Amino acid sequence: MGRVHSVVLGLCSYTHDSSAALLVDGELVGFVEEERLSATKHTSRYPEAAVAWLLDRANLTAGHVDAVAYNFQPVHYLLESSAALQKAFFPATGGRALARAHGFAKVAMRTRRRTRAIGRRFPDAQVRPILHHRAHQLAAFAASGWDDAAVLVVDSLGERQTTTIALGHTGLAPRTQTLEAINDPDSLGYVYGGVTEHLGWRRGDEEGTVMALAALGDPDRFRALFARAIRTTATGFHIDPVYFPPRTLTSGTSGRRAGSSPRPARAAIRTSL
Repeated sequence: MGRVHSVVLGLCSYTHDSSAALLVDGELVGFVEEERLSATKHTSRYPEAAVAWLLDRANLTAGHVDAVAYNFQPVHYLLESSAALQKAFFPATGGRALARAHGFAKVAMRTRRRTRAIGRRFPDAQVRPILHHRAHQLAAFAASGWDDAAVLVVDSLGERQTTTIALGHTGLAPRTQTLEAINDPDSLGYVYGGVTEHLGWRRGDEEGTVMALAALGDPDRFRALFARAIRTTATGFHIDPVYFPPRTLTSGTSGRRAGSSPRPARAAIRTSL
């Protein structure tokens, strides 16, 4: 191809559903999930095949890439690690506070190592870690076709944010400004994953199965339980840690608080059944 002015590679890697997208001179060349080429469902590996396919499609090499956008920022995990220590003073969360702080710090360091590893693959490119919810916001808004719009993102966890509402605006390029945010451990995605796991399916994988089955269920059956577990507030919602203990991001940490009986969420749901 002719002279290239800018080549930007976007990566979702080291988490579920690794994928890549490529923009050349502001035009989208394509985007592809790694599982479509590797045949490994929900793969979290670096999307090597997806990147190679996109660069080949544009007749480019890794040396042509000017910037790599990676969808996590290490420093924000550290902010949540510090905030986690405050939970040591509350009975419902105290038993998990240290493990939680350690887990977020560990992920921060691991994310930093991963961004450096990505940089070694593209020695002439600038690697730009992007706040996870900002990546979601921009992807949704840029595809919306609107010049201005409110953008709502609700997921399990992006660094420390779980729910954000932003203002999207199209000027010279699409951009978003976060107006409100709810941070972990208040996470509807985490609740959904916990229920999925309770029902015997894989968290972070088979929530779609639960979503499909929910259409056939009776919403009144567990209404009172979830009204206690997920309380609405003036600015959003709050997850009761008695039902859904705060996550730790540390392998081997069970769903129990230190010295507690089996996890209340499971006991409560079993009683309602």
